[in-house]
Amino acid sequence: MKRYLFLSVLVMSLIFLWDCISLKRDYPLPSENQLVSIHLCKKIDDSGDLLKPLDIKSEFTSKDDSVICFIRLKDIGTKIDLRWKWYSPDKKLVRDTGNIIVSQGDRYLAAATAYDRLQLDAENTAEGQWTVVIFMNDKFIAKKPFQISPSSLRL
Repeated sequence: MKRYLFLSVLVMSLIFLWDCISLKRDYPLPSENQLVSIHLCKKIDDSGDLLKPLDIKSEFTSKDDSVICFIRLKDIGTKIDLRWKWYSPDKKLVRDTGNIIVSQGDRYLAAATAYDRLQLDAENTAEGQWTVVIFMNDKFIAKKPFQISPSSLRL
């Protein structure tokens, strides 16, 4: 009798515990402020609702006017500060934008685009491997290397 009572209590306890355990998997919602793409380009198309990079490349010449670092974000629901830091081939900081407010977070945006431009000066622009580093809300999000080569002489 004690054995039967013990088994009954054990079975009831297991049934109760099994009801408390859920095997259903809850998938997390996608995070906000996602980086979709980063491109280096020479021009920007501003004819539509969102900006678009034109003439995308990773190698520039000392004759180019500038290098543009273009980013696209999606699912923006919180405040966003972006910051670009440009480094020369000798790892020296050449340009720092400081924090630039892209979104105050007061309304949801499905997508946003932003860019920064490094002006090139044929006299003072070092040739070699450059790097641009992008931060969002003071956190590193991306790094993009690019090359500045000597311009070819055309006769």
